[in-house]
Amino acid sequence: MKVDLVMWTYNGGNTLPLVLSCLNRVIPKEVINQKFIVDDGSKDDTVLIARESGWSILRNEGKGISDGANTALKHVQTPYFCSFEQDVVLADDWWRKVSPLILGVNSVGAASGIRFLPQNNFVYSIEPYQLTRKEVDFYGGYGKTLDNTIWNTLALRSIGGFPKVNWAGIDTLISHLLEQKHYCWLVNYEVRSLHLHCGGLWNELKHYYFYGLSLPQIYSRLKRFNFYRKENLTQLFMRLAKSPVSSMKMTLKMRDPRLLFAYPIIRLCWLLGYIRGLSASNA
Repeated sequence: MKVDLVMWTYNGGNTLPLVLSCLNRVIPKEVINQKFIVDDGSKDDTVLIARESGWSILRNEGKGISDGANTALKHVQTPYFCSFEQDVVLADDWWRKVSPLILGVNSVGAASGIRFLPQNNFVYSIEPYQLTRKEVDFYGGYGKTLDNTIWNTLALRSIGGFPKVNWAGIDTLISHLLEQKHYCWLVNYEVRSLHLHCGGLWNELKHYYFYGLSLPQIYSRLKRFNFYRKENLTQLFMRLAKSPVSSMKMTLKMRDPRLLFAYPIIRLCWLLGYIRGLSASNA
């Protein structure tokens, strides 16, 4: 069975050579139909690197990941396709262990592995800690991301494609929309790719701020799902207040003292982002 490979990019020149080289090694040539990037107007050598690596180039018809992903979806020709982000280096066993979860299984809308940050990243241990709690983790969505995923093309098109989201949370919306259509999203937690996420601590904290910023919009879009548990301002503030105790528990479990400092700052970023998101949604 053939699959298309798609990637949305913006100034990914620093990581793209390694990422594309890994894709070529991990995914068998004989299963690839077409491979293309949807570029958001990169100002570095992203497009040149992709073209020299044998990838076709499309221009994002809009702006951002939602529009880039939907631009890609318009050009998909196969019943299943794979999506990747420009800074995720696939695990060697990704194709071998993720593809059997979905190919030819009509009830599965998406399948993926998980990805961890490099161990020298200040907030590295957050995701391994989440893995120890995957059954009770935040809304049960741990591991459901767009960056190392195989999609059932028909299932994705049946929900209208990738939801338009301003900052983050596309994966959360898709997960529930697929469930509404009686499709499941399977995750193999043993397949662990590398999320390079360049930019240091400040970049990581910006990501958590954007997650918080997205929450009011995501909650508004998920009102139809009565079972969906959302957090309010009070609950987020209480999570921040409890974060020193939580970070101590996490530190002892993961044996990583960086969590003592990282987790409270992360909770603060979530809260500040959420407050800003509320202001934006009420404007």
